[in-house]
Amino acid sequence: MRFENKVAIVTGGGQGIGFGIAEAFAREGARVVLAQRNRERADRAAERLRASGAHATSTPVDVSDPSSVDRLVEQTLDVYGAIDILVNNAGLAGANGPFLDLDYDTWKAVLDVNLSGVFLCGRAVGRAMVAKQTRGRIVNIGSLNSFSAQKQAAAYAASKGGVLMLTKAMAVDLACFDILVNCLVPGSVLVERNNSHWSTEPLRTALSKAIPLGGPGTVEQIAAAAAFLASSENSFMTGAALVVDGGYLAYARVE
Repeated sequence: MRFENKVAIVTGGGQGIGFGIAEAFAREGARVVLAQRNRERADRAAERLRASGAHATSTPVDVSDPSSVDRLVEQTLDVYGAIDILVNNAGLAGANGPFLDLDYDTWKAVLDVNLSGVFLCGRAVGRAMVAKQTRGRIVNIGSLNSFSAQKQAAAYAASKGGVLMLTKAMAVDLACFDILVNCLVPGSVLVERNNSHWSTEPLRTALSKAIPLGGPGTVEQIAAAAAFLASSENSFMTGAALVVDGGYLAYARVE
């Protein structure tokens, strides 16, 4: 198994893509720490994994709070002794309203979680990896908005564009420690919260036309890409963006 006895922290691991990634890692032997602000959701997710025979624990964390992030890392080290993998998945998604109406508190809340959270978790775990001489893997979850903006989503697009460039900066600075840092960019993906919405017309038809492979992807497909980036199979890829979007960004939609 690719992750036997490896310790992986997945922020936002209690649901959606985060849980799918945690499940994929656990299936291949990882000891998974599900870190999420909503403690009950993280606890339920960890119990689901343990019920399938996986090794999983949960802990509450506010990725925008340096003290909370430091506690997460300290607790993980106390229990497991090292951290091999970090997946920075926690984030706030969705439209933020027209740019001219966007208030600063909303802007700051999105940037604090989506961008500063990646910085804080990456720095804390990176320091632990260096101290333990761990040849670690960090996977930052980006977005199609890392490359192009959608309407009424200035804060979200800015945060995800920042994640892409922060990934590159982290990769350059951590390469000397054999720590690889990459950005995983999911396209449209079916998760619990949007499944019923995206299965309705006319959105289903619109997605099938916009995505060359015919529609949204699955959590399992995103998790498979994350597993590659976090595994020893990836030994020479760092500072890169791995786009898993069914060809959406490649497609020049000219009618």
